[in-house]
Amino acid sequence: MLECMAADRAFIAQKDAKILELEAQILALEGSIAELRIAKEPAQHRLDAFKYPVLTLPTEIIGEIFIRFLPPYPEPPPLTGILSPTCLTHICPAWRNIALSTPALWRAIHLDHAAVDDWLQAKETVTSLLPLWLERSSPYPLSIRVFDYDASTPLFTPLFRHQARWEHFEATCNHAGMFFMPALNSPMPLLRSLSLHFSTGNPAAVRSIFRDAPLLRTVSLDDGGSLSIALPWSQLTCLNLRCLYPEECLWIFRHASRLIHCTVDLWGGSQDSQEENEYAPGDIVLPWLETFVIRPSSDTDAGFLSHLVMPALLHLELPEVFLTWSKDDPTPYLKTFLSQSGCRLQELHIWYSSAPETVYRDAFPSIPLITIS
Repeated sequence: MLECMAADRAFIAQKDAKILELEAQILALEGSIAELRIAKEPAQHRLDAFKYPVLTLPTEIIGEIFIRFLPPYPEPPPLTGILSPTCLTHICPAWRNIALSTPALWRAIHLDHAAVDDWLQAKETVTSLLPLWLERSSPYPLSIRVFDYDASTPLFTPLFRHQARWEHFEATCNHAGMFFMPALNSPMPLLRSLSLHFSTGNPAAVRSIFRDAPLLRTVSLDDGGSLSIALPWSQLTCLNLRCLYPEECLWIFRHASRLIHCTVDLWGGSQDSQEENEYAPGDIVLPWLETFVIRPSSDTDAGFLSHLVMPALLHLELPEVFLTWSKDDPTPYLKTFLSQSGCRLQELHIWYSSAPETVYRDAFPSIPLITIS
């Protein structure tokens, strides 16, 4: 028993000695820590007094930097992801406040469910974010791009409530049968450009009216869009028509007399030759048109150009098949058209030409620039 007690006392004494040793080391470390803290105080004071240049910028400048982070307006950024303005709200509270109070960051909206694999996830994303973007962008004009969404659903009700702020609107529907556009009969005082591309098999197209859009100048349409829209044709200056029959284009040209730039992609020959024959040669005058582009198509249309007079035409692009519908030589028909128009053409580009460039240069020496491809 005495031996056990002696062993315990020796053990305790050993541990007490170790504790004293460690406590001495702790005291020494605390002294060292105190010295280090004193030594770092001047440097810390200088750092605390320093302000990073970006944090000294006025809020307006930071907001402008944020705007430059996005694609140039009216090109819209992604609704989500690192390239979305939402990313700027996750950096710090100060930058979040600046981003949320900068309407220009939220004025261009791209709604594309194809960019999200999960349709339900895409729907939830739009449902939650669209009202927020519309609210944050107020009172700025809006650039809207909608791709393959059913815009007639309540999901898009907030979007159409802000119709008066639309400045650029683009809608595309590639799926037949998708009901894409409600009737748009409200005034759109800020609308400048409009692009509508619907599926040709869409049986539920609704006639949309854009007549009360005094600033509208640029329009892009395909056959589906052209059949479901009423426009102030006479005020348009830039027009892009895709997959339309010649008589549809001629009807539009008859009413769009102020065009300056026009691109057409004809859908083969005439849908009804009798309708096109209602227009006499030289019957439709486009007095301000400077650029006219006919995209290559699989078929040609006999005499399409003969109906048109373009006295201000400077730039002409078209496939050679449009010039050889009656003869192998492409130049006589083109000479007739240019003579009928009385224009001073500066540039001529012929697509899919079988004739060498010299043929055109010899036939049209007054045209400074002639290219073929």
